[in-house]
Amino acid sequence: MCLFFNIIKNKSPNYLHNVIPTQQRFYRTRTADNLPQFSFRTEKFRNSFFPYCINEWNILDTNIRGSDSYPKFKNCLLKVIKPKAKSVFFIRDSNGVKLLTRLRLGLSQLREHKFNHNFLDTLNPLCSCSLEVESTTHFFLRCHHFTQIRVTLMNKLNQIDANITHLSEQDLTRLLLYGDVKKFSNDLNTLILSSSIAFITSSKRFDEPFM
Repeated sequence: MCLFFNIIKNKSPNYLHNVIPTQQRFYRTRTADNLPQFSFRTEKFRNSFFPYCINEWNILDTNIRGSDSYPKFKNCLLKVIKPKAKSVFFIRDSNGVKLLTRLRLGLSQLREHKFNHNFLDTLNPLCSCSLEVESTTHFFLRCHHFTQIRVTLMNKLNQIDANITHLSEQDLTRLLLYGDVKKFSNDLNTLILSSSIAFITSSKRFDEPFM
């Protein structure tokens, strides 16, 4: 993308800049500043340099695209692809933190995560309970395989703050993964993530070798 930035800004040979398709626009739309894409019939061409970079360029924030220098563009891009690490609030359970981090990144052994990354042993994302996709939210809040330990988890959360268990499933899942520095002290966030890790390890869902 940094090479493509130089091509877009005419800081590379003209023959590279001239490869990018152009089209005349007669009116302004929300996507009027997007680069026109090539027509393609094969995945191989779609994933080649110019079509791939044009697609990635068009989904970048306009402020990043408008960077006035290569270093500025690169720094902005790095902030997007390498966001600031989320705190684990000094929890020292290395295995528990590892499992929590995999869930945060969508790289755990949950079937949705493995299916999304094309694991050969995961033909569909459905949970073994057969009710729905085995997502992170399903694992934490709905899968009947973990009903008993989920009661323990919710009791711990209630002791921290009675309002926690009234959150939406999306907000509660996020809280279990990351805590909330805006609403809770570091000590309380430590308790929240410790409760999440206790649930994760007690479930034994991730005891099998990671593939």
